[in-house]
Amino acid sequence: NGTTILTKSQTQGRGQRGNEWQTEKGKNLILSTIIFPQLKNEFVFYLNIVVSLALNKTINDLGITSEIKWPNDIYVNDKKVAGILIENQLHGQQINSAILGIGLNVNQIDFPEDIRATSLQLIKGEEVEIDMVFDQYFSYLDFYLDHLMQGNFPLLLSRYYDAMYRFQEKALYKDESGEFEGVITGIDANGRLLIRVMERVRSYDLKEVEFIL
Repeated sequence: NGTTILTKSQTQGRGQRGNEWQTEKGKNLILSTIIFPQLKNEFVFYLNIVVSLALNKTINDLGITSEIKWPNDIYVNDKKVAGILIENQLHGQQINSAILGIGLNVNQIDFPEDIRATSLQLIKGEEVEIDMVFDQYFSYLDFYLDHLMQGNFPLLLSRYYDAMYRFQEKALYKDESGEFEGVITGIDANGRLLIRVMERVRSYDLKEVEFIL
């Protein structure tokens, strides 16, 4: 439990729903951690919350204000600085094991033009020690996992909302019906995004809504 594998070079990085994660060799923090949470399926999204909070706090400790963009990204100034991929092994109504994968852009400064990405170095204007960032992240991951194992769900959700990108802000989105203006009001019990449009609240799963930046 807690075994972590780090790599300096990743050639086939994956994101949610088959998206590709690109990283420059030796420049970023790329790792996977296995845990055995014995968590009920209904709380599966809290694993995402825990990892998001750990990354958010790590970045904020560097003097950078970051936000958690639902469902699995960390943003700074409307650009992605980190991504999360969690893969679970289920047994009945329980999560037996989970692999918590992250990619955090630390010292990479060149990105493909079609990707809205940034890095800690680009934001701070200087190189950042990757080992130090890892130590901070792992410490916070352990901290928030403890809260999860103790069943402190309201606290974790409250912290998540405090750091949530566009939470309670009017902004533009796009779904299968086209663009619309709405306000994020939170997430539901299954981790779906809730957006209030006029007097109605819509719920969205992965890939069902796009943030217009």
